[in-house]
Amino acid sequence: MGWVAVLVVLSVAILLIAFRVLRRKGRDDDGHGSSSIDFSANLALAVYLLVLAYAAVLCRDGLWATETDVQAEAESLTEMYWSVAPIPEAAPVRTQIRQYTAQSIDLDWPLMAGSEMSPLPGQTLADMRASVLRLQPIGDASKNLQQDALDRISEISHARTVRGDDASTGLESIFVISMILSGMLVIALPWTLRVRPTFPSIVADLVRVGVVVIGVCFIILISHPFSGPGAVGPDAFKAAQRQYDQIDGQFPAQP
Repeated sequence: MGWVAVLVVLSVAILLIAFRVLRRKGRDDDGHGSSSIDFSANLALAVYLLVLAYAAVLCRDGLWATETDVQAEAESLTEMYWSVAPIPEAAPVRTQIRQYTAQSIDLDWPLMAGSEMSPLPGQTLADMRASVLRLQPIGDASKNLQQDALDRISEISHARTVRGDDASTGLESIFVISMILSGMLVIALPWTLRVRPTFPSIVADLVRVGVVVIGVCFIILISHPFSGPGAVGPDAFKAAQRQYDQIDGQFPAQP
């Protein structure tokens, strides 16, 4: 959000300075050289729109992939809860699963917008693995459930690593730089004619600046999967918490 505010303020400042300079030192429009400048501006606009479209597709695919990863982690948590629910002595493991889920929601998500994660859920996950290993199931059925729970822990651990990678990644800076440079050409090339601004030219300038600034701001806002208007939220984890309650209704925890 900070980059967006800086970009908007900077664009407005440049626009005002350009209007002031051209008003004082510009000349009347005589049409000389306008065709070549228009061609260059249209070429820069085509490059800008191409980079903008490609960046938007990358951001969209990144958001979808991150959401899929989060749903997979929540599903592994739910399946692990199902695995340990029939084991009478696994009540502490249930508590740790709930604790990990709540910590991920309350601690991880606020930090992931800044590309960080809390260490506490990771420690809870390690304690959870130790608790499952300490179980002493009786019978083949319970042993199979214990092994399944261990497999689910491995899935959760991998999913948490992937979620951390998703939180620390974003759109490559080359795309933002390309958009800004091509957008600046779209805005500034018509001003190289040094024509004194008129009402129609001012409207055209405002439209060009608006298109460039809105496009760059939009990409910046959706470039990180855990921040901005399209951020991936912990809805899948909250759904898992509701699943835990339903499982407890079928397999009440025993102290």
